[in-house]
Amino acid sequence: MLKKIVRFLTSLKFGIVLFIIIALYSVIGTVLPQGMAEEIYIQHYPKIGNIIVTLDFNNVYSSIIFRVIMVFFIINLAGCTFNILPGQLLRMKESFFPSIPKDNENLWNDETDIDKFKESLKKNRFNISDKEESSYASKHRFGYIGSSVTHLGIIVIILGGFIGNLFAMEGSFDLMPNETKTFEEEGFSIVLDDFYLEFREDDSTDQYYSEFTIFEDDTKVKEEKIWVNNPLLYKGINFYQSNFGWANKIIIRDKDDVLAEEQIKNGESYLYEADHLYVHLYGFYPDFTMRETGEPTTRSQKLNNPYYAIMLYEHDQFLDSYIIEPGQRINYNDITIEFDEPTLYTGIVYRKDFGYYFILLGSLILILGLIISFHFYPKYVFVSSDKILPITKQNSWGYN
Repeated sequence: MLKKIVRFLTSLKFGIVLFIIIALYSVIGTVLPQGMAEEIYIQHYPKIGNIIVTLDFNNVYSSIIFRVIMVFFIINLAGCTFNILPGQLLRMKESFFPSIPKDNENLWNDETDIDKFKESLKKNRFNISDKEESSYASKHRFGYIGSSVTHLGIIVIILGGFIGNLFAMEGSFDLMPNETKTFEEEGFSIVLDDFYLEFREDDSTDQYYSEFTIFEDDTKVKEEKIWVNNPLLYKGINFYQSNFGWANKIIIRDKDDVLAEEQIKNGESYLYEADHLYVHLYGFYPDFTMRETGEPTTRSQKLNNPYYAIMLYEHDQFLDSYIIEPGQRINYNDITIEFDEPTLYTGIVYRKDFGYYFILLGSLILILGLIISFHFYPKYVFVSSDKILPITKQNSWGYN
């Protein structure tokens, strides 16, 4: 019974089935947005939302199902490799020479000098094994193990992906200029010196840049500018430019004093507890205009015509909405509310992937295996006094 199970798990048919399932999962992971809240899938895909969440299609590559499939794929690939490896090693021995097909083309003719031909084989790095009345020439015997080396590379890459998913350190944070993010366990902090946008001629955003300084124990150790697709690497942690936005200062006053002052971002709310008042920043529009539908929008990210869209709630009850300029005040009972000092912030995603080196090693092994398989394929030539029979599938002129 156990032998049947092992034979099935290491069979080619099972491997093909697993490969198809992995391909389908990859399609799902590409087509379906990943990593969002479960409620979003249920809301946007009402008919299949629950299925998506139940089967972890919202986190395809880190789901238990996908990991189990990959474990079976590793078992299958390793089993297939162990099944074919003994035969490959046997063919690598000098004593092995493949049988000569009966219909093989004989390249010998009356003008052929066998001794000179054998010398040409030696010059082309063929090993010559002389028998009583014939000779066997061979080259690139190690090419037999190309497929096994390729399989090993794939296995190491998959294991690297597992290690990365299980042990990776990752997260995200937002910073405004002169703010600091500290990584205590790694012993350094990162300061955003500046953040700015680069625009095209039509005022659309072309690129955004973050300039960082890294400190260790208050000592500056590195300065670097990053942008999309050009991350910062420090102590094995990659920092990627992910997004950007606007932070704005909300100021609540009475007749005499400033009662509250805080930075909030688009979509955030501030609770003024004294009046149970929620001030919701619906949006900041640096180059304000209105759509035909009456919705506020921005033409660009340049501060050409800045406006805020504000909504007020009291005890979760909607009160009113406003479109105001920076510094313009909203009167509510005995207080005023204003927004000012729009400041760009950068969104950074960081990741320390412990599987990176395994994936790199696996890729190198995979490339080596492919080179061995397709460039160093085994070549054999049988030579006698009246016969020259090349034996190789790739090239009938096996001694070239």
